[in-house]
Amino acid sequence: MLEARNISRRTMGAIAVIISAVCFGLVPMFVKILCNEGANSLSSAFYRSALSLLPLLLYLKAKKIPLSITRRQAGQIILITVCGYGGTTVLLFFAYNYISSGAATTIHFVYPAMVIVYSLVFLKEKVKPLKLICVGLCMAGIWMFRQDGAGAGIEGILLAFASGCTYAFYIVYLDKSDLRQMPPLKLIFYMNFAASAVILSAALATQQFTAELTPYGWFIGTVFAVTVSFIAVLGFQLGVRYTGGQSAAILSTFEPITSVIIGTAVYGEKFSAAGIVGCILILAATILDTRAEALSPSRDCESNGCIQQK
Repeated sequence: MLEARNISRRTMGAIAVIISAVCFGLVPMFVKILCNEGANSLSSAFYRSALSLLPLLLYLKAKKIPLSITRRQAGQIILITVCGYGGTTVLLFFAYNYISSGAATTIHFVYPAMVIVYSLVFLKEKVKPLKLICVGLCMAGIWMFRQDGAGAGIEGILLAFASGCTYAFYIVYLDKSDLRQMPPLKLIFYMNFAASAVILSAALATQQFTAELTPYGWFIGTVFAVTVSFIAVLGFQLGVRYTGGQSAAILSTFEPITSVIIGTAVYGEKFSAAGIVGCILILAATILDTRAEALSPSRDCESNGCIQQK
């Protein structure tokens, strides 16, 4: 009976991660719809953060989670938002303007390799040889995308790669800072608040802000914000809790796969043979990386505040 219950929990955890990854994989589709309904890349990034604030606030109030933060936490949130979480959103959304959504999302998945690089270069941590192989596979995958003759512009590749770098900073900083002790959705609320302010300022300064969305655009923007902030984030957390970090990370590769399928089936985006090889290399590096990482028994999702957010 106990074994059957554990299997059931693992199964439910796996389903939760897959649903989370699929939701994240739908991000390019939401952005394209918003742009067709009157938005642009910067305003889409703004609405992605701003429209989630009220639902998040209502959730925190309902759960009676205190909203107070220290001055130190406020400074850390601003840093992790500007250089990590918020920067990732803007860079990735802009990448969609230059290359296919599937290619951009797959290149963005260099972030596990960049976490290794940051740990090796800046934190002076020891890195397993297999992890260095993962870095090499990611670099080879990006090179294959550069060779892709199906309209893969260097601007889009660099933007998607940069989004992976900023997301890697977000992961490393969150893991090493006091923010990992904060309730996940409380942290997401404050990061979304900071991101909204920063992105709005940038959009106004560059005259790229637009509020002239159609009614359907406002509806899609709200669904977009709630889907990512609640379903995707909480699904990933449940997956880590019930299946473990390694399994959850492997299953999260459904994100770029979803983006590729949606881009091909819905928007007619094309991948050359080089692009397909690049996709396989980056996904292989991600899977190898998660298999190489031993799950520490002293750390769990609740203590670290596992957050998967873009």
